[in-house]
Amino acid sequence: MTSTAEGDTLSKELPNHPLTGVRVIEVGIYMAGPFCAMQLADLGADVIKVENPDGGDIARDSAPFLDGESSPFIRLNRNKRSLAMNLKSPEGKELFRELVRGADVVVENLRPGTMADLELDYLRLSALNPGLVYVAASGWGQTGPYSQLAGLDIMAQAMSGLMSITGEPNGNPVKIGVPICDLVCALYGTIGALAALRVREEAGHGQFIDVSLFEAGVSLEVWEAGRYFATGEVPGPLGSAHQTSAPYQAVRAADGYFTVGATTPRNWRSFCDVLDHPEWASEERFKDNPSRHAGALGSAAAEGGRALRRDPDLRSGLQRPPAAGARLLLERTAFEAGRRRADRLPDPFLRHAGAAGPGRPRAGGAHFGGAAGAREDGCRDLGTQGKRGRRRYMSEDALKPAEPELLMERRGDSGEIVWLTLNRPQARNALTFAMYERIGEVCLEVNADPSVRTVVFTGAGGRAFAAGTDISQFRAFAKEEDALAYEERMDRVLGALETVRVPTIAAIAGACTGGGAGIAAACDLRICTPSLKFGFPIARTLGNTLSMANFARLTMLIGAGRVKDLIFTARLVGADEAAAIGLVNEVVPSEETLEPRVMQICATVSANAPLTMETAKEALRRIRLQMTPPDGGSDLLLKAYMSEDFREGIEAFFAKRPARWKGR
Repeated sequence: MTSTAEGDTLSKELPNHPLTGVRVIEVGIYMAGPFCAMQLADLGADVIKVENPDGGDIARDSAPFLDGESSPFIRLNRNKRSLAMNLKSPEGKELFRELVRGADVVVENLRPGTMADLELDYLRLSALNPGLVYVAASGWGQTGPYSQLAGLDIMAQAMSGLMSITGEPNGNPVKIGVPICDLVCALYGTIGALAALRVREEAGHGQFIDVSLFEAGVSLEVWEAGRYFATGEVPGPLGSAHQTSAPYQAVRAADGYFTVGATTPRNWRSFCDVLDHPEWASEERFKDNPSRHAGALGSAAAEGGRALRRDPDLRSGLQRPPAAGARLLLERTAFEAGRRRADRLPDPFLRHAGAAGPGRPRAGGAHFGGAAGAREDGCRDLGTQGKRGRRRYMSEDALKPAEPELLMERRGDSGEIVWLTLNRPQARNALTFAMYERIGEVCLEVNADPSVRTVVFTGAGGRAFAAGTDISQFRAFAKEEDALAYEERMDRVLGALETVRVPTIAAIAGACTGGGAGIAAACDLRICTPSLKFGFPIARTLGNTLSMANFARLTMLIGAGRVKDLIFTARLVGADEAAAIGLVNEVVPSEETLEPRVMQICATVSANAPLTMETAKEALRRIRLQMTPPDGGSDLLLKAYMSEDFREGIEAFFAKRPARWKGR
């Protein structure tokens, strides 16, 4: 556990909101989708609300209006930016795909199948961005007998049973005052998105999350389901009374309604004191909560809100106004109820939390100690001309391109260090073909710049150096030329690393697998943290193979026997073993010490004779070339990449199931 002092220190080191850096694309209308995305926005995510250019979200037309804007819309769309986009047009589709390539989460609550009709569904979008988390909210789920029915909150409240347990006994069905199924469905979507983002940090891929209004409503019936499955009793409305506890409801005294929740022994004793009958606390009929509920205070199903007053002793105690001197005591167990909403909104607590104003409320459901102050911005502008003729404009930075997938900066006193960061943390820095090409270009630039003395590779996010090649790209492989072109690209890029005239260093934290391990192996030095997981798990993932050049590089590092061990077992090697067998040169104590140590090594290398290092690199490259046949083992590449097993490995990966190997 962390002491208070340590906790305070830690809090001061958290200047950002929890989801700062996360980008969310919302395709939402009215309630569930917008409310879900708003929770993420309140937590600091950059939420871009994509709206139809013809008027936008229909909630914009919901009265009442505040300074010409829909007040309900404001409360559903704070801290978002609006972007008008016609998703039915080719241009709009392509623009949306560009947004998704740089996004972490998509939230939508359209009719199931609509995004597929637009060719913008999860299957297609995840091929562009394997790390994408996709939340789909609907009335009845994405599949099943009701999926295509209209999904409105009142229908979900009725079908889930919530309306059958709301209201007074023997009364008409009553809808809960707020759209509870819409809102709870949205919150489940938020929880699912947060959990999926956490899983993505470890697994490297996103996932599809299906939430529905109907299931949200059913999930809330905890007490009712418990009673039904225990006794077979079909629950009914209880007014304001509780299913199992008493007294726990709104009651009417001489000076108006108040609520009471005297369910614990302490609260019950305090309540008896307020009524000037402390002896009731020890009477048999009131001895515990089950006795109070079953006996004199019970029968709520039959009498609803009158249940507490059926006992003659209680009747006199409840009808007289609470004495002024007992008011503070009453507040231990009961709070006034029945006041009008307008009277309640200026409540001191709500003002303190920031939720009492008429404009854009700042308060959400969670407050983080030490994080940045509450956000309080709106989603005023649609990006086109609105229905009521108000001037609209497109958020200028909504289409800012995502950061480059390979970041390059110059470090050192004279910029002698080229520091390269593999920058796809949402996908554990899985390498795209474009990233490989850019690495090759940087190698040429370094050789043309005599001021460069070292090159460093590292991964963004701290979870991975690079978790292989982005597997979604392999789905396009259809002919032999595709496989040969891929390995030719790999060999060209890794060969360029070998021919860089200055030493190259891989600074590794976390996963270093597949293509990432290939880059690290092609570097001259490898420095890692204890979190290192190094390996080529292709025998259990894709069923493909390495090129002859990569086999030669690994063999030069650790020998043929250990290469076979890595490939055959598909296991990942930890930091200590990697150091013992020569995969890495040094293990630093922590991620915090990795960069300073690499900078020290760069300083040492930069001070040494450059031609000595250049000739040593070239000599070792020539030795590696002697180990590699001229054709690069193309027959072996085609045998693996053109196999049924390779196709099965890709499909199994995206289906998140073990591959079923056939050996052909």
